[in-house]
Amino acid sequence: MSSDKLIFPKLASNGTQANILHVVRDCSPISRSGIVAKSGMPHAAVSRAVADLLNNQIVTEEPLADTKGPRRKRGIRLNPQFGHCLSVEYDPAGIEGVILDTSYKTLLKKGEKDTLESASRDNKIEMIISFIERLIVAESSLPGKCLGLAVIDPGIIDKQAKVSLMTTIMDDWTDVPIVDILQEHFDLPVMLLNSSMALIQAVDRLELRNEYRNLIYIEYGKGIACGLKLENEYILGQSNLAGELGHLRVTDSQVPCRCGGVGCLEAVAALPALARNAKEALGEKSSSCLAQIDNIDGLTVLTSAAEGDRLSLRIVDEAFEYLGQAVAGLVNILNPEVLVFDNNISLAGKEAIETLTRSLNKNTLPSSLTELKIKISTIPLYLCVLGGAVAVLDHCLKA
Repeated sequence: MSSDKLIFPKLASNGTQANILHVVRDCSPISRSGIVAKSGMPHAAVSRAVADLLNNQIVTEEPLADTKGPRRKRGIRLNPQFGHCLSVEYDPAGIEGVILDTSYKTLLKKGEKDTLESASRDNKIEMIISFIERLIVAESSLPGKCLGLAVIDPGIIDKQAKVSLMTTIMDDWTDVPIVDILQEHFDLPVMLLNSSMALIQAVDRLELRNEYRNLIYIEYGKGIACGLKLENEYILGQSNLAGELGHLRVTDSQVPCRCGGVGCLEAVAALPALARNAKEALGEKSSSCLAQIDNIDGLTVLTSAAEGDRLSLRIVDEAFEYLGQAVAGLVNILNPEVLVFDNNISLAGKEAIETLTRSLNKNTLPSSLTELKIKISTIPLYLCVLGGAVAVLDHCLKA
C-alpha cells in the first residue's frame, strides 16, 4: 500500500459510539445507566450503540462489584484484546518505546542509550528504524491488530507536512520527512508529535484521568516547554509551535541560547544550564560534593541540591526563580485549573521546590492563584513516549 494511503483505523462508526468510548475510557468500568448520566444521551441510543460495540469486540462487559441480585448492573470496559499501538521517542541520549493496548494499559517499555547526538542524519534514521524493528518483534506475539505508530520528535515539527523541521538539542536534524520514511518502511500509519504535546496527553489521560478542561504541563529537562489544554482542546498553534516556553526571554544577561537568541529561559534554567553553571562555579578548593564528580550533568545538580549541597542549591534556586517567573506569566494569561510540573522537578528536593513555589506565587495574580491546583507529575519514566501512544488511541476513538 502507498504510504500516503495509510490511515489510522476508527473504532467508532458514529458520534454516539465515539462519545460512549470516551466516557468508558475515562470512567471504566461503567454501567449503561452511568454512560447515560455522563453523556446526556438517551438510554435507548446508548443501549444500541453499546450492543454494536460489544458485537464488534471493541468493548467488553463484566458484573459490577458494587451491585448484586438478578438485575445486577454490568460494567463496560475498553477491550484490551482488540488491538494495540506502538510509540517511539528519540533524543540525543537515546530512544524509548512503548506498546499500549486498546484499554490504555502498558504492555511493554523499552529503552536504549544510543548516542544519536553525534550520529549523522542518515545514521540517526537507521538507528530509529532498527529500534522500531526490535519493538515490532516483541509486538508480533500480542493479540489483536496494530493500530499504528506514534513518533515523538525533540524539536519543531510540521504536523501537516509530516516533517521534523529542526531541534536545538540535536545536530544534523533539519527538514527530515520522518513520517514518510517510517510509513514506507513499516507499512503502518504514523503520527508525528512534539514532546510537549505528547507529555500533556500522557499526564492528562494516564495521571489526571481527563478530569480538567484547562491544564498546563511544564516540561523540564534538556529543554523547557509547555503543553496546553484549554476548554478541553489541546493547543498546537498555527504552525505547531505553541508551547515554546523555553525561548521566552527572562533576563538581560547575554547568555546565548541554541535557538540564536540570548537570555532565554532554557539557556539559564534548563538542565544543561545547571551543569554549565556548576562547572563554572567550582573552584580548586570547593567543598561542594560536585567537586568529586567527573561528568556533571543537570540531574546531578538537582539531586545534589536535594541532598543539601549549598552550591547546587544556589544554582537550582536561581534557575527555579526564572522558571517560576515565566510560568507565572502563563498562568496569568491562560488561567488554568491545574498546573503540572515535570517529574524532574521533584529531584531538586523540598527547599528548591519551595523557591519555585515562591517565585510562582509572587509573580501570579492572586485571583489566578485562588483555585489553581499545582502538582508535580508522579510518572518518572517513559512519560513522553506514553503520551504518543495515548495520542494514537485517542485518535482512533474519534468518530
